[in-house]
Formats: sequence, C-alpha cells, structure tokens
Amino acid sequence: MKIKTIIFAFAIITCSLIFLSCEGPKYFSVTVIDKTSRKPIDSVYVKISSKRGETEQSAYKNSGYTDSLGNFNTEMMIGMGMSFKKFVFFMEYSKNGYKTKTEEDKTNGLVELEKD
Repeated sequence: MKIKTIIFAFAIITCSLIFLSCEGPKYFSVTVIDKTSRKPIDSVYVKISSKRGETEQSAYKNSGYTDSLGNFNTEMMIGMGMSFKKFVFFMEYSKNGYKTKTEEDKTNGLVELEKD
C-alpha cells in the first residue's frame, strides 16, 4: 500500500510540473497589401506584442519586416502554464507613406494599409 501511495504522489507531482511548464507554438503569417491598389507592400515593419489578462507579456514580443511579396511569417513558443487567462496578440504595421495600423488577435491572413 505504501508503494502505491508513493507512485501516486510521484505521478501527481510529475503531471503538475508538466502542466506548469507547458509551451506550445504560436504561428504568425500575414500578407500586407495596399488597400487601394491591392498590391503587396514590402518592408512594412511588423511589431508583435501580447497581453495575458491585463498584464503585458514582455517575453512574447517579436518584430520584423515583410518580404517583397508583402509576407511576414514567424513563430514563437508560448508558455501556457496553469493560467486560464487567454493571450491577446497585438500586431502593429508601419511604413513611411502609410497610416500605422494595429490589429488585435489577427495573427494570420490579409492586412490592408491605407496611404497617408
């Protein structure tokens, strides 16, 4: 009986540690186009930030530029842990000659930018 209790306790501790340190990939894949011409825009600066509940998650920031076809693709490992609060991702797009745009939780698909 004592061995079963020890094995059960070990299993509970192991499962708890796995859930506390659980990470998973988050993919970001957008194509940025000109709203009027519908052509891709290269060299758009894309900045990713996130919040969990009301707290900004500084570890989950990323940035980069769109390629010649207007594509921006990246991924991050996101820690899930035991919190049940949802991550909210903010994608900010900026380029000279265009209005800066920020979108919430749109981490894939088509993004349209308007000229200034």
